[in-house]
Amino acid sequence: MLKGLGCTRLRATTAKKVSCQVRTASAATRPRTHQRQPGGKAARLNKNQGTKVHAYFQDDEPEEVPLRYPDPEYIEETLKCFPDDGVASVEQGRVLYSEGGYTFLDVRSKPEFNDDGKVPNAVNIPLINTTRKWDLSGSPPELVVEQSANKDFLDEIKAKFPDKESKLLIVCSTGTQRAIQCLMLLDGEGYTNIVGLKGGFNGWNAVWTTKLERRGTNVQYTTVYQADGDAMGIHSTGAGFSSVDKVDFNINAVDTTEWLKWKDEVTQNA
Repeated sequence: MLKGLGCTRLRATTAKKVSCQVRTASAATRPRTHQRQPGGKAARLNKNQGTKVHAYFQDDEPEEVPLRYPDPEYIEETLKCFPDDGVASVEQGRVLYSEGGYTFLDVRSKPEFNDDGKVPNAVNIPLINTTRKWDLSGSPPELVVEQSANKDFLDEIKAKFPDKESKLLIVCSTGTQRAIQCLMLLDGEGYTNIVGLKGGFNGWNAVWTTKLERRGTNVQYTTVYQADGDAMGIHSTGAGFSSVDKVDFNINAVDTTEWLKWKDEVTQNA
């Protein structure tokens, strides 16, 4: 039932192209500042190399860019595609979660859910239980993840979602190993409105904050024309680069774990 991504809608936008000419400027003709000149021309001096750069801006042919949440047309088209498409992109997943009545079913382990981040109102039912331990015998120390199948997984799912038509957006760390196992298990149990999230929680977290705001939208920039030397003259304003909107690197955001096969483990230990 994992059919890939569909319903890609495009919107035309006008892009700008910059073409530059570089020529030598004598000391007498060098401008002291980066000034915008009539006719869409900008002149800038590279003081170290003694060159003058003219940049010409002109309208290019309109480009096609994908629609995205919360565009009303995008929401409408996305809701028509699921659950039939089977796997949702992060943008589509946000539509299903915020507009389509889908529950964010997080099947990561408790340590991942509690320590690595979570989505508001998500339901956490781990497919695989884990314990994290540091192995200090080597140099450098190594984080070891011990795994065991949650044998009660299906019982917990049925207790939480007795209606087999419940709308479930199924998410693990990367949207691959565990999420695919869950999709197959729930499909076998008769659940009809189940969708996987491409990229999993890690992909989601790269786009949306824990407050469900799009990352990168609250960083503003201004051009400082008196910048010296080779500086680009671009500085952040407001919250800037230290904003909580950035994605902090987390070693656990790169999941290289080889996860257990739930069905094999449960069958073997039955």
